[in-house]
Amino acid sequence: MQIQVATPDGVLVATADRHSPILQKIGVGDGVHAFHVTFPRLLTDAETANVSARGANAIETLEHAPEMSTSYVPCGVDPTRFQGYLDARSTHHVAGWARNLDEPTDRLTVEICLGDQVLTQVIADQFSKTLLEVGVGDGIHAFTHVFTPPLTEIERDRLDIRIVASAQSLQHAPELCTSYEPIAHLAMDIVNNCNLRCPFCVVDYSGTKSTRFMSDEVFQSALRLIPYVTDGNFWLSCLHEATLHPKLLDFIAAVPREYRRKIYYTTNLAKRMPDAYFQAICDAGLHHLNISLESLDPAIYEAMRAGARFPIFQENWTRLLAHHATGSAPPRLRYNIMCYRSNLQAIPALVQTLLCDKSAWQVELRHTYDVAHIPPEFRATEFLTTQEWRWLADQLAHHDPEQVVLLLPPGGIGHDPHAPLLAPDPENDDGKFAMSPGADNAAWNQAPRPYNLAMDWSGVLRVYGWKPLGEGRPDRFITYAKTNIAFLPNPLAFLSTL
Repeated sequence: MQIQVATPDGVLVATADRHSPILQKIGVGDGVHAFHVTFPRLLTDAETANVSARGANAIETLEHAPEMSTSYVPCGVDPTRFQGYLDARSTHHVAGWARNLDEPTDRLTVEICLGDQVLTQVIADQFSKTLLEVGVGDGIHAFTHVFTPPLTEIERDRLDIRIVASAQSLQHAPELCTSYEPIAHLAMDIVNNCNLRCPFCVVDYSGTKSTRFMSDEVFQSALRLIPYVTDGNFWLSCLHEATLHPKLLDFIAAVPREYRRKIYYTTNLAKRMPDAYFQAICDAGLHHLNISLESLDPAIYEAMRAGARFPIFQENWTRLLAHHATGSAPPRLRYNIMCYRSNLQAIPALVQTLLCDKSAWQVELRHTYDVAHIPPEFRATEFLTTQEWRWLADQLAHHDPEQVVLLLPPGGIGHDPHAPLLAPDPENDDGKFAMSPGADNAAWNQAPRPYNLAMDWSGVLRVYGWKPLGEGRPDRFITYAKTNIAFLPNPLAFLSTL
């Protein structure tokens, strides 16, 4: 059958003799009844709305399908064999995924359009752990594109993201992200010291003779990054004790209210603090507060938290919980517990107490990063064996794993007192790609996105990641880029170069 298609530029003629797998699937004869016309130029939306088609000998035009597609689909392509979603769209970026169900290893090209204009094409070939976990092929189907310069909000709303192979527009994910947060976390420390000397600490404080404090200027410079950090991941402490800084509360107050949901820090509650401190942090709107605690037995507590006094901890904890109950915007309370033989048997009951009586939002139980300066006698007497870790996992198995988080040693393999110590990894990438002062771009190995950042009290900034070593070894720390926050006129532009 001849089909006449009326367009703004005249009538085009086609023959309805093309095979359609969809027509055949739904029983329309042998499926060889489709037609296809390509316009000689790109039509506007208004012009497209006036296009019509009819049989050559018919008077009435063809009716529109109940769910008529307005996307261009190349002839012979079954659009149902392509899947994808647009997961994020902001003035700074778009992100999503696309795959070909018939060719699982095919890496599809996606075009980013602004109205009728194709801005660019990207390949959906980034690995996504989330995609792999939910069963989307091998997980290597994601894409991200950053706009330089950023779009306006009007331009953002006009974006159309299409799979080139099928010319179909990606549907928006049910919970489309509209913010640009390429930084997974900024692990910052506003001091370089701690008030305790715990025997299991990852930091070797033997060379630390004085406490250094982050300046107002460095903190203000770091705040330029906070809009781009995910909620709860702008850390005021990572390795050290934030309450040693005399301006901790001033720093928190300097953060715009809308961004305080991104802040958390860790504290041992071992330094006596006034009521005003607890009231301030329970009115501030922080995302959460980490509290370090191994035991409610004073002797075990003080042995593990060397330099702490249990009565002071208990006094601080009582004040915190009282203000937490009455504060206008209290942080979630997250308890961190290191697991050893001294506290192992009491851990299940301690977890229950924290959940039921101490306002716990989450309880995390951790293995020890086995660094060289840990005293050998502590390692020999306190580190848990594989069997002890399994016992603990069984005791905690009835809890919601999102509420009680058990971080086992690498491979789930515990301490073997008869095994030789693992030799340090011969490779050391730390600082290998150090950035020269004043530079704001570089061509290093591509850092994984979203970015992991760390920053010390002086403003030294690292973009880092981990390389799995396997065989029960801890992952190796890798620095992809290193600079000082003060050297970056535009930190976001710096990240975009990686």
